[in-house]
Amino acid sequence: MYTHFWRAIAAGIAMLGAAQVAVANEAGDWVIRAGGSLIQPKSDNGTLDIGPGAGVSVDSQWGFTFNVSYFFTPNVAVELLGAYPYQHDFTVSVGGARIDGHVDHLPPTLSVQYHFLPNERIRPYVGVGVNYTMFDNAHLDAPVNVRFDDSTGLALDGGIDFGINERWLVNLDFRYIHLNSDTHVAGADVGTVDIDPFVYGINVGYRF
Repeated sequence: MYTHFWRAIAAGIAMLGAAQVAVANEAGDWVIRAGGSLIQPKSDNGTLDIGPGAGVSVDSQWGFTFNVSYFFTPNVAVELLGAYPYQHDFTVSVGGARIDGHVDHLPPTLSVQYHFLPNERIRPYVGVGVNYTMFDNAHLDAPVNVRFDDSTGLALDGGIDFGINERWLVNLDFRYIHLNSDTHVAGADVGTVDIDPFVYGINVGYRF
């Protein structure tokens, strides 16, 4: 999985070999970016109050993401991140037993970003914002219902836009999202799942 990600990055950077000089960022610009992202939750996702030593682990997942940015100035933009609903696999461990499950989630994120070097072809940026993650269709491979509450948390991001020409660009981005969810099994509150993922993305963008 990670090999495919780094190959995609290498392919995106290789596209820049024949790049033309890009037009600078300007106030009033809109930029749309779309591509793939790897969501990598932290390794220890918490304990559950359903038995001795009960815990949960959340797997990494690839998914389609897109974002839209509006530039108030050549340096300052606001970005809305969206995605096709992800399905995340997770495992609940109770004693020596392991029970698999999955849940869909949608993580819209609104950020304010500062773009460095707006007149250059390679334009890094950083941002801060808020994430709201909605969970749905949670399922556990056991005869009990499971539910995850929606989450609101801090989101940090950074990235680089590589201008190909005056309209097209390749983008690499990195995000950290503070994401945790109160978890309910059979209607009872059993604890909090701490996901707190790092997100690595590669995108193609268009400016208009």
